[in-house]
Amino acid sequence: MDPRTMPMWQQLAQRDDLPMAALPTVIQALTGPVPPKKDIAGRGERRRLEAFAQSLPYLMSRTVASPGLRARLIHASSPDQLVAMAVIGRVTVNDLPAITVLRRVWPELVTALAAHPHQLEQATELLGHLGAEDLENVLARWEDVHRAEASAPDIPGPLVEAICHRLATPLAADLATPQTALDGIRRIANGNGDHPSDCEDILWRILDAHPHQWPRLVAEPLFGQVVCHMLLEHAPAQRLDDTLLSHCVTAATCPELTDSSQPVLAALERLRRLGHRARQHPRLLTLIPDALHAAAADSVTRGRLLHYTHRSDGAPGILRTAEDLATVSANPQQLAQASELLAQLPGPLLVTGFPRLTPTAWHNPDDDEPHRLLERHYQHCRARALVRIASNPAAPSSAVTAALSTLHPAELTWIRLCPDTPLWCARAAAALPTTSEAGILRILTDTELDAHPDPASTLQSWLDARLCADTWVYDEICSAVFRSRHRTTALLRQLPARHVLTQCPPPAAAQLMLRACSSDPSRWSTLLDVLESPLDDETTFGQLADQISHLSTRPEANGTTSKPADTFSRP
Repeated sequence: MDPRTMPMWQQLAQRDDLPMAALPTVIQALTGPVPPKKDIAGRGERRRLEAFAQSLPYLMSRTVASPGLRARLIHASSPDQLVAMAVIGRVTVNDLPAITVLRRVWPELVTALAAHPHQLEQATELLGHLGAEDLENVLARWEDVHRAEASAPDIPGPLVEAICHRLATPLAADLATPQTALDGIRRIANGNGDHPSDCEDILWRILDAHPHQWPRLVAEPLFGQVVCHMLLEHAPAQRLDDTLLSHCVTAATCPELTDSSQPVLAALERLRRLGHRARQHPRLLTLIPDALHAAAADSVTRGRLLHYTHRSDGAPGILRTAEDLATVSANPQQLAQASELLAQLPGPLLVTGFPRLTPTAWHNPDDDEPHRLLERHYQHCRARALVRIASNPAAPSSAVTAALSTLHPAELTWIRLCPDTPLWCARAAAALPTTSEAGILRILTDTELDAHPDPASTLQSWLDARLCADTWVYDEICSAVFRSRHRTTALLRQLPARHVLTQCPPPAAAQLMLRACSSDPSRWSTLLDVLESPLDDETTFGQLADQISHLSTRPEANGTTSKPADTFSRP
């Protein structure tokens, strides 16, 4: 077909008086490919596509009673054209057999069909052909699909309900089975965007975007419990009115975890959820106080959560358990045990005197006060947990006071100055003797170390203390030792290899590697092999150097033995 005749075929297609007998010819002309000899630089095909796009609405309305011609038009149309035709009603659910011959169902098509009330039921049946991300796109692209209309229609409630039903069904099945209930609760609790393609994340985003549907969804018999869990975990307190919150109280205590096949892990997770939900929605403490208290006590008993030797999650888990109990427990004995458990945790290591690489004009000297350092390095968590226990009316003051006597002086100062500390607890902390410099490690400059009789022993004391420090302080101590001109070979060998190679100045690390490997290609190859996998904090620089130098004992091709390089000598 000569592309120069396309305007004529377009005019014929748009005429109301075009005979039905002429439709096959017109459709053939507009859908047939342009011969390559007449398609110069693709201009001919572009003309045909433009004429076809302008003619498509008229031809679709004229071929309702001609399935063969209509199928040909559908097969020649692009997905965007079919969506546009569905929006204006030219393509309907009756055309789905012809559409699905060549294409899978896509979100925008469902969006366009669902906007027509008489097609809503058939459109929701198409949701079974879509994955989780496509289900979200059915709603997310509603405005884009209907942007050509004067005002986009409202999203039908049954469509939102059907999509939530499909996304919540796997979670509801998990909650209904004791073997998978724990995994289901964890997935719901983590459904906040960490894994954007997971069903639980998509479900929460849809719920968050359609709060007017919440009252209807929480009442659903099949998946309403899942929606209740989602709202309690992620919805801000101000978005749940009293009526809606009262619908969710059946899920507030996570009853699904009482019969879990993993009782210890389930008890720990249940207490975490209780504490989080009570802090997220404080009105639960007045709506169902007895249920929360009973669930917390049951979790502690089932999981033996207050036995230090049975805890595999270390200090962070114990701190979290203490804070959760402080929020939802009314058991004085368990609160006293939590206080004792906090007292058994290792105290913080406060380190001052780190050199500032970039002096700042806005640095406040008060920020270097011990209690400020405690909070800035996130080492105040034990003190915060004890304050929360003290704020619980059921907590015995004698147990809290006994725990105060084991705290670091900076922790006592933090408790005394914290505005949330009860008055009696602040007075008890103030009554304990404290020394401003007690329990504080000060990093000295090289000039200050010059006055010490044995600077190396001072550096060694820093390295010994770093084992009790958190990650940030640990790295800073290692950097201070590495930069000191008083460092020795023995000190350098104790530093983590990861720190030396990744966080120390590159020229210094490169010089050390050059001296360790020298001109031996086998040592450089060994270094590359070792560094192909990430180094952990347990591997010291001395161990790494020994691995490289081990090759020096192997005979070389000429029968000689390579000598170990002086790995740690300074340039």
